[in-house]
Amino acid sequence: MNTNAILSAKNRINVIQGDFYVSDDPQLVLSTVLGSCIAICLFDPAIEAGGMNHFLLAEPGAGSEKDPLKQRLYGAFAMEQLINEMIKRGANRSTMKAHIYGGSNIHRAMAHIGTSNANFARDFLRQDGIPISLEDTGGSSARRLDLKPATGQIRCKHIPTEDVPSSAMPPLRPAAPARVGDVELF
Repeated sequence: MNTNAILSAKNRINVIQGDFYVSDDPQLVLSTVLGSCIAICLFDPAIEAGGMNHFLLAEPGAGSEKDPLKQRLYGAFAMEQLINEMIKRGANRSTMKAHIYGGSNIHRAMAHIGTSNANFARDFLRQDGIPISLEDTGGSSARRLDLKPATGQIRCKHIPTEDVPSSAMPPLRPAAPARVGDVELF
């Protein structure tokens, strides 16, 4: 694959957490940066179109509120949006090819999130009958991903975590307040 062709595209769209995009524009590149998040890239050569989504978590945690605006951050919603848009454009599950990226375990405190996200993506695609042709998940580095949706060309570059923009990383949850009698060491 000629990565220069990917980089020379005239139009670039950044697919951020909770977003997806589908296109058949040969001049378009979809880009994202992933840590523990997952991006699924779909391509259907029969219609020369593809797309990318970017989800933060596999599913809401137990007891989470059902805020409709936050649903787009979860895997099931992100997958349905991407697949449905591909089908609207004439794609077929039997001719689509899926690539899975991300799912890094960058922070020890959040180690299970990346693995859980990757497992969810694999299971969802298999249950939906969409073959996985490539997977680059796990590890401890972030990834920069570029997709030309009209051709299915993809470039995935592992980047050191300290070079990842903070907007690409999920926000850390605030620490629980210390209970009375707990000792905090500095």
